[in-house]
Amino acid sequence: ETFHEAVQSLWFLFVILHMESNASSFSPGRMDQYLYPYYQRDIEKGILTKQEALEILECLWLKFNQVVYLRNQNSAKYFAGFPIGFNIAIGGVDEKGNDTYNELSLLCLKAQEHLGLPQPNLSVRLNKNSSHELMQAAIKVVSLGSGMPQFFNDEAIIQPMIEDLGMEEKDVCNYAIVGCVELTTHGNNLGWSDAAMFNLNKALELTLNHGRCLLTGKQMGPDYGSLSTYTSFSDLESAFEKMMDYFIDKMIPCLEEVEKAHIDILPTAFLSSVIDDCMEKGMDVTRGGAHYNLSGIQMIQVANLADSLAALKKLVYDEKKIDAADLEKALKENFSNNEVMRQMLLNRAPKYGNDVEWVDEIGAKWALNFRNKLRKYTNYRNGEYHTGMYTVSAHVPMGENVGASCDGRLAKTPLADGGLSAVYGRDLKGPTAVLKSVSHLDNSCTTNGGLLNMKFLPEFFKTESGIDKFANFMRTFVDLEIPHIQFNVVRKEDLLNAKIHPDQYRSLTVRVAGYTAYFTELAGELQDEIIARTSYDNI
Repeated sequence: ETFHEAVQSLWFLFVILHMESNASSFSPGRMDQYLYPYYQRDIEKGILTKQEALEILECLWLKFNQVVYLRNQNSAKYFAGFPIGFNIAIGGVDEKGNDTYNELSLLCLKAQEHLGLPQPNLSVRLNKNSSHELMQAAIKVVSLGSGMPQFFNDEAIIQPMIEDLGMEEKDVCNYAIVGCVELTTHGNNLGWSDAAMFNLNKALELTLNHGRCLLTGKQMGPDYGSLSTYTSFSDLESAFEKMMDYFIDKMIPCLEEVEKAHIDILPTAFLSSVIDDCMEKGMDVTRGGAHYNLSGIQMIQVANLADSLAALKKLVYDEKKIDAADLEKALKENFSNNEVMRQMLLNRAPKYGNDVEWVDEIGAKWALNFRNKLRKYTNYRNGEYHTGMYTVSAHVPMGENVGASCDGRLAKTPLADGGLSAVYGRDLKGPTAVLKSVSHLDNSCTTNGGLLNMKFLPEFFKTESGIDKFANFMRTFVDLEIPHIQFNVVRKEDLLNAKIHPDQYRSLTVRVAGYTAYFTELAGELQDEIIARTSYDNI
């Protein structure tokens, strides 16, 4: 091996030895906190210079990018861009809740600044006392357009994990991130963070159509009525809740069978040896040996749901500008004979993401409703079910399975990206209005992770004024207690050119969901969805 290859291998081994293992996937976690004592010792002894330490880090970054998952065609649609899930978190708080970062935190950001690669998935933990130095260094990297780092808000994450999941404060203060945005404690947790994805909008579709699929006509759920039979918005909501209950009751046994299969077919002795309580209990981690045994379920997609229910409430039931039977017919026909009605739904009803309180509260109400319904269940390992609001890239294929919807969306088109994000093109009041809308969501709904996507133009970061505005924006994100935010910094023209001339843009990376990928490696439908996301040039 060359010297550099040897350094890469030794550093990678060093990371594995000194990081506590994560049960869901390997996560270096809070690298800056764990490795800093060793870094500081070597600096003080003159064994290592800052530049040499940076070079070692960048070698590790390169090593992370040598690993690529093999996925089948269907899996690749839901996890587009082949995300690996090496997530390094920097910043955050110590066990006493005090802001903490160090020189190694800044070197991790510098490594991303220099390389701009999609791995590792670099995360910065912020809090109300986060340092100006860390914030400015992170913003500089964001402005370069690699899609990193993403940001997590301790003010929105720590208390719900303590109060809603019963986790110990010392564990939660030290949380890290698995893969994309899934939250975990270190070395004592089997989080099963992608146990299921629940399509809220398909449940609403069936509620409005006698339990039948708009795309196939198949009877998929109970017949509680249809849009033309509900005499009030309250009746419609009651039927929707029953439809949710029906499919939740169907989902839970499926999850139990998957867990049983892992126990029988895939016990993991090595993982069990490094997860707290497994050895003491003499129990494999797949059987419930871990100290914390969670299963995370994603709700997909609250933005579309809020928009659809708001349109129904305003235009059908309150103002009676659209006849329920006519809308039911238009949905079955995918608006093919009623574009005027579709435009009314799109433009005459307020949308989530614009700081319209009653619309945002509809989304918040149903997100919390779904989360609370899972409280009555425990998973096969006798742990809790909890919820997340992120999609990976599933908002595209899951949209392909949803017919036309009451928000004016056409059949088979993508649902909203992210999980906390507004539907692209509908957030018209600026980025701060988006934050205000998202802040209505209860943070107990995102103990498994939440995801807010935003896209800014590169020109915004060219001036000192723009940087200052963005820093204030990030402080507002913290103050509003929103769990997560991430950014694409790219021009629409560059994305369009990259789609036409991929060979000229092989190194162009974009933020897909909770991860970064090479734009030219994404499927055309997902490329189009990223291009269509709202771009901001000011705050």
